[in-house]
Amino acid sequence: MATREELYAKFGITAEAGQLFETELGTLILCSQALEHGWHVAPDGEKARAALDEIDRSTLGRLLNTLKGRVHLEGELEKKFASALKARNRLNHGFYERHNFKIQTDEGRDAMMIDLEALHEELFQAWQIVSAITSLVSEIMLHGADRTP
Repeated sequence: MATREELYAKFGITAEAGQLFETELGTLILCSQALEHGWHVAPDGEKARAALDEIDRSTLGRLLNTLKGRVHLEGELEKKFASALKARNRLNHGFYERHNFKIQTDEGRDAMMIDLEALHEELFQAWQIVSAITSLVSEIMLHGADRTP
């Protein structure tokens, strides 16, 4: 039986996974812009800062749309990222409201933990995927390779 403290801790861990996914998407977008503009060869701090500021002002949904405009996403990858966006929105926009008074009982808290586990898994997997892609793009930038990941 989950305690309130365990529930709150799991909520925080799940929110962290969502933020890591969002941050990594921003990093991937910035890397793609750097490749496009050659900032990895001839740095342009002013334009890179403007790009980063735009990324920082973006919602997760907007970041995903921006990424789709820069990188061809299809099939399971596109579905995974769309599902992660829905998971993050379910977490951040009404998780406690949807569960209403469940926090008051042992069974209710257990049900909330099951929901948080599923949300965490969804967000964690999406973060791991985009992190792997960012690592590949970074490697290409660092080594100047002409290969496609």
